[in-house]
Formats: sequence, C-alpha cells, structure tokens
Amino acid sequence: MSLSIIILYFSMLAWIFPIFRQYKCNLFYFFLLLGISDPLAGLFMKVTLLSPVVISVIIAPFLFYSINIDRKKKFSITPVEIFVFVLTAVLYFTISNLDIIMLVIHTLILLRIIFKIILELHHKQIVNIFHIVLAFYMTTSVASLIIYLNGDHQAIILFYINLAFQILLAIFFATFREDHQKLTYTVTPAFKD
Repeated sequence: MSLSIIILYFSMLAWIFPIFRQYKCNLFYFFLLLGISDPLAGLFMKVTLLSPVVISVIIAPFLFYSINIDRKKKFSITPVEIFVFVLTAVLYFTISNLDIIMLVIHTLILLRIIFKIILELHHKQIVNIFHIVLAFYMTTSVASLIIYLNGDHQAIILFYINLAFQILLAIFFATFREDHQKLTYTVTPAFKD
C-alpha cells in the first residue's frame, strides 16, 4: 500500500473523531458533514465507479449552511445560503471540472468563517482560537484544492503533504470544543471612548 493511500485513509479516520467531540456544539453539523463526506465519497466511487467529488459537491453547500447554525435558535435559512445552494446546482450543470465547484464553495465557507470571527470580535470583543484554527483549516483546504487543480506531479505531492497536515488539525478539533473556555479570549481596547 502506498504512502499516499495510507495518508488518505488515516485522514478519513481522523476526521471521524471531531464529530463526537463537537456533539451539542453549534458546529456539530459542520464536523458531522466533514467527517462523513470522505467515507461517503469513497463508498460512492466503489459502488458507482463515478468521481467521488460528486458527493463532496453535494455536501459542500450544506457545509456552508452548517457554519452559521445556532442550535439554540429555530431553523432558518438566509438568502445567502439559498444563493450558495443555487450556485452549486448551476455550476454542477455548467462546469465539467467539479473540483472548481469545490474551490468556489470552500472559499465561500472560508469567507463566512472569517466574517464570523470579525463579528465576534466587533460585537462581543472576544477572539475564539477555535474559530481561528477553523479558518486556518479552511485556508489549507482552499490551498489544497488550488494545488490539486494545478495538476502536475509536484502538486500531487504537495496535496498529500497538506492532507497529512490536516490530520493534525483534525486532532485539534477532536481535542477541543468550540465552547472551550481556555480558547476564548476577551479583547480590551487600547483606549476607551
């Protein structure tokens, strides 16, 4: 078995553990979808012999939606979320390379996480390191897709190195919860109005 396949399977396994750690947190559904997407994609490929990216593209807009779920509030969907679902459907039928769709949606997820960090900083004057690490993970995911879309031999090697690094991030998410007190810091202004 090659090293790349071992990294791939270990990555699939590593992303299962954050599901259990994030249970009852607002980001539970995000990690649930993230944890099951690769195994489902692999199973889909084995059963249908089609590209596993099809499953990832189907799950991607749900990942975008799940970033903003507040489990204490009633279910709602915003126009931006509807737009992402429609955008995914339109791109699916108009673009032949599904990895480009993944790149677009993962970039939108990254922007949404950064927006969430900025809102918390502005309204609550807090910085949650968990969200910073999540933004970093999505940055590596976007970078990994860009590297993969490049397509040459070195790009594939960099893709698997990035995948191995993301296993460390999965361990972080399996260790800490979003609401962990030691990961939340209050930011005080340098001067008062």
